[in-house]
Amino acid sequence: MNIQRGSIFHPEQDHYKIAGIVLMVSCLQFFMAVTIAETQYPGYSTAKNTLSSLGGTLPPVEPSATIFNISVFLLGVLALVAVYLILKSGGCRLFSACLLISGVGAVGVGLFPSYSPFAHTIFTFLTFFFGSLAVLFSYRLGLNIPMVIVSIIMGIVPLSIIIGTLIFGFDNALIEYLGLGGTERIVAYPLILYITGLGGYLTSRGEDWVRIRFTEGYF
Repeated sequence: MNIQRGSIFHPEQDHYKIAGIVLMVSCLQFFMAVTIAETQYPGYSTAKNTLSSLGGTLPPVEPSATIFNISVFLLGVLALVAVYLILKSGGCRLFSACLLISGVGAVGVGLFPSYSPFAHTIFTFLTFFFGSLAVLFSYRLGLNIPMVIVSIIMGIVPLSIIIGTLIFGFDNALIEYLGLGGTERIVAYPLILYITGLGGYLTSRGEDWVRIRFTEGYF
């Protein structure tokens, strides 16, 4: 039997399919909510305005603010539910820890909109940074080679932008070219798209998809 490092599969507690559905629902509802919120926000610019602008203005622009804040809160809560199901099935703790922190960050973004700048900035960083790491470490769930390649691309791109912004600040060439809102979408959307795809992958896995690892360390 092939050995998949990072996971110990428990056939009697296989909740991967349910976890996959939860991940897909979390991401799809977020995409739909953002699209609706953008249409209800007068003068909204995807280049100049960040995603958080939909729910973080004072006074709030309704119904955009309510739609966005509830949606990003649900995104985080459902991610936490998926983490529980994946861990219960024997999934990789490193991937799960990163997704858990990212989910907590998304919950915080929903609870602390951008008019609470300090808390909002911290939670946004947690969401994007650890979301990127979760995508990169998802290979430890036992993905096939094409999915591993996609995970590397979809994880490296946002992670590189985050690190580049930390080093060079918000006056870097990418933000000047795409705008703050456009750059944020290049960070957020690869993560959301990949997690959606990963959810679909989990729902269709076969019994031998996650291989048993015989060593005791999970990391």
